[in-house]
Amino acid sequence: MTARVAVVGAGIAGLSAAWELERGGVDVTVFEASGRVGGKLQRSDVPALGFPLDEGADAFLARVPDALDLCEELGIDELEHPATGRASVYAHGELRPLPAAHLLGVPTDLDDAATTGLLSPAGVERARLDLVGSAAPPTTDISVGALVRDRLGDEVCDHLVEPLLGGINAGEADLLSAAAVAPQIWACARAGGSLIRAAAEVRGRAVATGAPVFATPTAGMASLPERLTGRLRAEVRLATPAPAMTLDASGVTLGDEHFDGVVVATPADVAATLLAESVPDATTILRSTEFASVAMVTLVADAVHVDHPLDGSGFVVARTAGVPITACSWGSSKWAHWDDGDHVVFRVSIGHDQDPVDWCSLDDDSLVATALDGIETTMQTAVRPVGTRVVRWSRSFPQYRPGHLERVADVHRAATDAGPVALAGASLGGIGVPACIRQGRSAARSLLGRG
Repeated sequence: MTARVAVVGAGIAGLSAAWELERGGVDVTVFEASGRVGGKLQRSDVPALGFPLDEGADAFLARVPDALDLCEELGIDELEHPATGRASVYAHGELRPLPAAHLLGVPTDLDDAATTGLLSPAGVERARLDLVGSAAPPTTDISVGALVRDRLGDEVCDHLVEPLLGGINAGEADLLSAAAVAPQIWACARAGGSLIRAAAEVRGRAVATGAPVFATPTAGMASLPERLTGRLRAEVRLATPAPAMTLDASGVTLGDEHFDGVVVATPADVAATLLAESVPDATTILRSTEFASVAMVTLVADAVHVDHPLDGSGFVVARTAGVPITACSWGSSKWAHWDDGDHVVFRVSIGHDQDPVDWCSLDDDSLVATALDGIETTMQTAVRPVGTRVVRWSRSFPQYRPGHLERVADVHRAATDAGPVALAGASLGGIGVPACIRQGRSAARSLLGRG
């Protein structure tokens, strides 16, 4: 008889698990609590534009194979790359260019970094001590902030590393796990010696490949889950939360249906509720996961009325700048296929972990006003939007605290010991699209007995 496996969650991790299971000859049923597939990979119309835009991630990392491989398998061969790689940081009251040479904000050429104005002369000299020091490798996971501040000083952390983490993770450097959030930097630190020299070697190898850093399907990131769903044979049950789960020697029971296994690909708090009776050891850890919320405001303006040069992909904002926005993407400059020749597109992110304001609780007008105020403060220009869209990602950015990887290993171990249960998703092994694809496929392979 053909095995039956349930997948809980129709985000990109869950759909990737279903895809891998079907390739292994398994019948799959997907449970999705919302009314649509894709999780955070959605697209919708924006007034004044004649085409839809991504609501969340607008690209995936192209220097790892997971998303590229899936696109190839699905026949998605029309990929776009950013038209520009230049970006800035708002710090010291103005927009300043990111160093041309850096690894997640760690400068690999201090002379270049000094020209940006993001570091004071004293800050540059503090970072330069790393080149002559002999730091021992860290023995336990620590925060990104603790690592960078110790090795390179506060200015590198506050004006280079943390703004990028804020844009990616909506997190605070001093609270995020270096091993989980910045694995390349962590590996450099674990090698001992100069962090800057080790980071330069890693960056040099990546640049030498000539591969673009980011890519996106021409039809938008939402086309990935849409194409996946169209290619699956699985029954995808929308607006259907997974029923109560029990485990026994013969497999998994969800409600009154029996399956030979289950992949749980949901946020940690949802997974904790589902697994409470069957995998209590995992549940305790999952419930400890913290989340940040982000509001994404898209603004469309007539190009003739925007007088600030948009000669880059946009900017991130230093936490020390005291501005509520965390990043602003100049979408119509970043992506050639978003440029209709008449309008400019700004995508403004609002919200950090530990913010005193619950930005997602504000109404649309307040969030649009916050975005416009943020642009006027950072870009020193007023934008008169002819179209706006507000998307709220409430409790959508898991915060990986130090020790996260060890806790996740304990979760996977508890699930494996309990029965044919595997977990995947952004709460566990990475928030990026390739990481979620990789987790979903790995969870499927674990149930298939292939690793």
